[in-house]
Amino acid sequence: MKHLRVRVVQKLGSCPHKVGESWETPYALMKPTGKTILCDDAHYVLIPYLSMAAGGSRSWETDGVWKIHCPSKTGIIFEIETLEADHQWPENSDWSKKKE
Repeated sequence: MKHLRVRVVQKLGSCPHKVGESWETPYALMKPTGKTILCDDAHYVLIPYLSMAAGGSRSWETDGVWKIHCPSKTGIIFEIETLEADHQWPENSDWSKKKE
């Protein structure tokens, strides 16, 4: 599975997230973490697309980048990016505190 970054690329209405905010996750089902908390509604919508991106599937977009709309019709648009770097657990993640 590939490490992923989710980023807000467009804001269409009222939403607590801002353009440019991003979150990362090493696993499609694990809620992405970042400096802010990704809302649960957005996470639930992103899960199937995170799974496809993590598995190496390309988006239907002409540039191959996944662009996903949040569930609100006046919400935000996310971009899912595949990262090539080795995974590092974010400091604010509970997983960063686990001993291997």
